[in-house]
Amino acid sequence: MPGRAAISRGGPSAPGPAIAAGSGRQRLPGPARSRTGFPRPGPAGRPPPDRGDRPPPGQNGEVSTNRRAPGVAAALTITRMTDGVVGAIRGLFRGRGRAEETDRADRAEADLARVDAEITAFGEALAAHPFVPDHDVHEPALLDDYRRALDAYERAKRDFVGDRDLRDAADVLRALDAGRHALACLDAALDGRPRPHRLPLCFFDPRHGRAAEEVRWAPAGGTVRTVAVCAADAVRLMEGRAPIESGLREPERPAAPAPRSRTSTPPVPRTPPAPEAYEAWPAHTGERQRREGRGGAEILLHRTGANEPAVLVVHLERPEGSWVELDGPPGEGRPRQPLTHASVLTRAVVPVPADGQPGIRLRMHTGKRWRAWLHPVDALPSLDPLFLDDGLSSAGSYVLRHPGGRERFRVTQHSGSAFALHLLRPDFRPGEALCEGEGAFTRTVVTPRKPGLLYVRSRGTWTLTPAGGPGKRAAG
Repeated sequence: MPGRAAISRGGPSAPGPAIAAGSGRQRLPGPARSRTGFPRPGPAGRPPPDRGDRPPPGQNGEVSTNRRAPGVAAALTITRMTDGVVGAIRGLFRGRGRAEETDRADRAEADLARVDAEITAFGEALAAHPFVPDHDVHEPALLDDYRRALDAYERAKRDFVGDRDLRDAADVLRALDAGRHALACLDAALDGRPRPHRLPLCFFDPRHGRAAEEVRWAPAGGTVRTVAVCAADAVRLMEGRAPIESGLREPERPAAPAPRSRTSTPPVPRTPPAPEAYEAWPAHTGERQRREGRGGAEILLHRTGANEPAVLVVHLERPEGSWVELDGPPGEGRPRQPLTHASVLTRAVVPVPADGQPGIRLRMHTGKRWRAWLHPVDALPSLDPLFLDDGLSSAGSYVLRHPGGRERFRVTQHSGSAFALHLLRPDFRPGEALCEGEGAFTRTVVTPRKPGLLYVRSRGTWTLTPAGGPGKRAAG
């Protein structure tokens, strides 16, 4: 055709490349390329034909891509089908995972709702209780029971903030259990019945329920202790197995948690703050069991019974040049000195065993004011680890009421010389020493299972602090 150069038809005999006149492009012989850039398969037994002898359908000799080889199309179809199946499987697992997460969240919310309802019910029981505390009317033991119940309610509400599941609410369950027991003790005392004794919730996890018995157990690398556990854990420990795995741990609360929405709780009456233990004689202390005065004197405090032991409390206005002598039973040598002239202490709390005498004789050597009384045993301060977050700090001798149950405490003497923590026998004579030390020291002790009285012998300052355990806060 005029104006166009003839296209050289290269064949098998053409040794070199064919150049189309006027195109400016060079076509090399060889197998044609597919969209992917790989050679398209040709007939078996011979190479793909050279397509250089036919003009390309595209402009400027470009190869058209509108047609695909059957093998490539099949491969693409299989790939797409595989991708679809894989996507469907992934979607199935994602859906199942989301469903499991939703179920866990629903269960956690239901568990927290039950705990919330328990807090509300306990608050309503406190608000509806007929007891109205009065320091001038009620004995300190009643006020102590009521205060423990109120403190447990406040602690349960405070610890519930930010809880995400029942595991986080373990401390709430323990607080509610202690509060219910305190309220039961109050009811028993008001009815003239003995205060009930109860084992706490399972040591390893309060979700296991009430402890059934006490067993000996030691944590990894720790010392052996006696703990109250549920029946299932008791069997596992007896068989040499670990307790039921629950993953219970100390809750990791956010620094500033947002309060969960919860049902409104009724206002709970507050008891007026109690005076510090042993700072004043209880309101129900008899007139024959208390004395106060000024200057040197010899006094007689009458026991409530000739064969009943007593707890003597002595206060001096100043320690300089002052001391107190306590006459002991005949034949026991020199009089005891609860407060010596060399001491800087102004208060002493000492047990006085029964000696068959109707009274206790004291000699006050001082030029200032003094007070002395026999402290009612039912009004002794209680050693309850749940409500001693900051520890119990004092100086000198001291007597405590132990409510029962194995609990770990850290004993620290900050100053002074000899120190001893004794169990008191029924006649109020010092028994087994739970802890002894000299000067400044820290020891860990375990209280006995049975309730009783503890006696601190010291002339320095000291602190008793709960040492904590699994699922419980360790007080500082």
